[in-house]
Amino acid sequence: MHGRGALFLDLDGTLADSGVGITTALNEVLAAMGTDLLTEDEKRFIIGPAFQLTMPVLLRTRGLDESLSDGMITEYRRIYTAHHLPRTPRIEGIGHVIEELARHFLLSVVTAKPVNQAIIAVEALGMTGLFETVVGPQPDRPVPKARLLEDALVFLENKNGTRPHNDACWMIGDRHHDIDAATEVGTKSVGVLWGYGDEAELTSAGATTIATVPADLLSILL
Repeated sequence: MHGRGALFLDLDGTLADSGVGITTALNEVLAAMGTDLLTEDEKRFIIGPAFQLTMPVLLRTRGLDESLSDGMITEYRRIYTAHHLPRTPRIEGIGHVIEELARHFLLSVVTAKPVNQAIIAVEALGMTGLFETVVGPQPDRPVPKARLLEDALVFLENKNGTRPHNDACWMIGDRHHDIDAATEVGTKSVGVLWGYGDEAELTSAGATTIATVPADLLSILL
């Protein structure tokens, strides 16, 4: 049943259409600080990496002290968790694709989103039962995506008594961090174009292949 290997899927921008919730919550924080709201470029920039990496950049751009970053993240999470996270919508067209892939592969979520938030988001997507595990960092402890991917592989090895061969493993995501992780760990990778990265970003990172729409995952992987 699972001889084809394992798929590791990013969450925001790959499975979850979470951008509006994330950027709306963050704009509330910025508005309360009396500073500029997010530009379109910044909206794409912040989705994917850990906020501990991106928030200081937003502050610098606005001439604000980077020491405000932790407080901003805390307030953002309060707003996002209360009002947006439990209503995280799916990427259009991804549902039946994931259900079909789950018949052929072991599926896991690997995300830079704090794991407690990621689990709630996956529940909101109605996909909990399709995944072997949801791997993400603890709050306020960002972890390189490659380490998270490695953790997911170790989880599968411990659960099933054997580690999927890297040639039968794919990391699937919309930002170069996902592709970088696959390259570092040694799995294959699919860069997806329906999220927050573009084809140039994913190709230059070394994606094994590119998917334009969710249905492409079926033709690539099956």
